[in-house]
Amino acid sequence: MSVNVLLNYYNFDGDWARPHLQKFFKNLPQVLILPLAYRENEVYDNESWLRLYGKGGEKYVNIVRPFLTYGYREEQLRWLDPFDCKDPLAMLKGAEVLFFTGGMPEKALSRLETLGLTEEVRRFDGIVAGASAGAMLQLEQYHVTPDEDYAHYGLWRGLGLVCGLDLEVHYLATQLQDDCAARAHRELAIPVYKMWHEGGLLVENGVVTPMGNVEVLE
Repeated sequence: MSVNVLLNYYNFDGDWARPHLQKFFKNLPQVLILPLAYRENEVYDNESWLRLYGKGGEKYVNIVRPFLTYGYREEQLRWLDPFDCKDPLAMLKGAEVLFFTGGMPEKALSRLETLGLTEEVRRFDGIVAGASAGAMLQLEQYHVTPDEDYAHYGLWRGLGLVCGLDLEVHYLATQLQDDCAARAHRELAIPVYKMWHEGGLLVENGVVTPMGNVEVLE
């Protein structure tokens, strides 16, 4: 069974998502968090990685909090630290849920390749979830809308775990977002789902279920 969860942010414990996702977390499957989409000016060694993602780090609480509301304890959540991981393949093979964090999707994809995990993630038969960049990288192709990280619109290749759709993440109905979503729709000839803050998609065996506040350009 193929299950993919595509999110904007780490708020998937909200009432808009919980009814759809509760069944996947009720038995507390083993979670591996993959914070690989970081910017090089933020993370460049193990110490800087820990400042961002380690316990007490800038992003730690926001990432962990929704899992706690599903019944997890902090020590049940495993983290892949690319600077201090002796066997990333073993970590991945021991997981039932992969969770990709936000940032820049192409950076995460490059680091997966460096870690030798790309094909293993493609063959992974558990639940793959992610927020923002962590959602985009799951797609066969995705577009980026210009922001503080990207000067220009562009099309990128993802892992191909989810095919036949594209995303406009962090949707706020700006003219730029609408223009880029429309361009991607024309160029890729697939639906583009515009996800507001409390919005996401559940994709089970190719069947797409919008969660919360989502608009689609078909």
